[in-house]
Amino acid sequence: MVIYKSSCHPVDIPSLDIFSFLFTANDQNTTISHDRPLLIDAVSGKSFSYAQVRSLSLKLAAGWKKNVGLKKGQVVAVFAPNQHDHAILYFSLLAAGCTISPGNPSYTEDEFNHQVHTSGATTIVTVPSLLPVLTKVADKNGISKHNMFVFGDQQVDHARCLSQVASSNEELAYPDTSIDPENDLAFIMFSSGTTGVAKGVMLSHSNFVSQVLSVMTFEKEDGAIGESDIMLAFLPFYHIFGLTTLILRAVYALTPVVIMEKFDLERYCQLIQKYKVTVAPLVPPIAVLLAKSPIVPNYDLTSLRMITSGAAPLGKEHIEQLHKRIKATVRQGYGLSESTSGFIYQSVKSGDVGATGRLVSHAVVKLVDPDDNEMGDDQPGELLLKGPFQMKGYINNKKANDETFTSDGWMRTGDVAKFDSKTQEFYIVDRIKELIKYKGLQVAPAELESLLMGHDKVADSCVVGVYDAAQATELPRAYVVLAATVKPSDALAQELLDYVSGKVVSHKKLRGGIRFVDAIPKSPSGKILRREIKDWIKKEEERALVRARL
Repeated sequence: MVIYKSSCHPVDIPSLDIFSFLFTANDQNTTISHDRPLLIDAVSGKSFSYAQVRSLSLKLAAGWKKNVGLKKGQVVAVFAPNQHDHAILYFSLLAAGCTISPGNPSYTEDEFNHQVHTSGATTIVTVPSLLPVLTKVADKNGISKHNMFVFGDQQVDHARCLSQVASSNEELAYPDTSIDPENDLAFIMFSSGTTGVAKGVMLSHSNFVSQVLSVMTFEKEDGAIGESDIMLAFLPFYHIFGLTTLILRAVYALTPVVIMEKFDLERYCQLIQKYKVTVAPLVPPIAVLLAKSPIVPNYDLTSLRMITSGAAPLGKEHIEQLHKRIKATVRQGYGLSESTSGFIYQSVKSGDVGATGRLVSHAVVKLVDPDDNEMGDDQPGELLLKGPFQMKGYINNKKANDETFTSDGWMRTGDVAKFDSKTQEFYIVDRIKELIKYKGLQVAPAELESLLMGHDKVADSCVVGVYDAAQATELPRAYVVLAATVKPSDALAQELLDYVSGKVVSHKKLRGGIRFVDAIPKSPSGKILRREIKDWIKKEEERALVRARL
């Protein structure tokens, strides 16, 4: 039996709710001024300090209980792009004992309805522009219009604003002994749904406290964080990466965060230059832009000392291209909503370029083949996790829970990994359901995508399997977005096919061909939505069938 355990020092995990954990004295917040700017609005420059966040959160928490009547355990759905008082809303609801279910503000009405219904939300907080559609969703789910609220300082129709809810006094004491950190839910995060209908991931207060401490222990020992750091936030706060990195860990460490409502490359570069941002959490598509866009050299990005990439693998070629422009250390990480974000991180001091990294404190994993036989070093297998940041399960979804958890408590990640005996690091190979099987041999789309991204005429790519009935097998096909000045042609398609063929074994060649497209569909967190490309293929096959019958 090969069980992999973290080499980091174990850390004591206090039995505290999230709010008490963040605002009780710790080794970080006792050495840094509580009055320096912490949450900074990228548009207005308005900021909140740690002391203001604590005070405003407590006042709003008292208002939720006294003025609205929210009670412990009630679920509040939040649908909004990043707001610079987003964290205050979250902390106020947590201090009031509520459970938060944040979601994508770009959802359709059906998707909003699915999350509200599945999570059992009784209250909704949003932005004015989404109020019409969410009022319909509230009606469908029996949510009173009086339980709908908006960010900002003005009431909109029936929806009160947060300042109208807040109490004038900090009336709540903490720690809150009525909260059971181990079992009471803090958040119900919804998975991206790239492999089906989005599922509600139940995460406790203790899940988040252990995640923050485990990752920060790793980072302190590695020298990855510093008191003078400042981060730039465009990652959505409804996603686990943005929530843990840019809200919870940032507030715990009193690391200033400049908050963007949405991503724009030129504005992003301007803000790095203006605020002298040192740490940039991002996703691979943004790393592509930084490496290739003609906009980037127009700005001074030399303040960056570390780029943290997550949500999808970032290939070695990609990192090398990025390094040609930006000399900052590029660190990858790996995690899921189901693991309360990252539990594997690269070291900034050492490590193989392109590796995923090492386990943080308290993480225990193993690798298994499709028959659940345990694999050893240098053998790819599905990554299974045990640890204090492992989710409680999917809400109201016994089938998904039975498929995800083994009888002895391991949680399946659905991702293929290997542990390299030479580098002593983990490498994420791909998602199991995304693996292409060519005549019984496995082809990892991420590997081919990474190769294509290394070509100077390619801006983005996605590789999927296309079934060939004549051969009774899947063929790897690439969908490619070309660089801005490059025009598609048959000759270029052949050039790219030859380029990949020269770098892979025979069974990994792009036998399904290349299709040039304007954009690769992605979720807001940067994951490729392969199911949408599968829909393209299905429609293309249907059109071909119709033509064949004419």
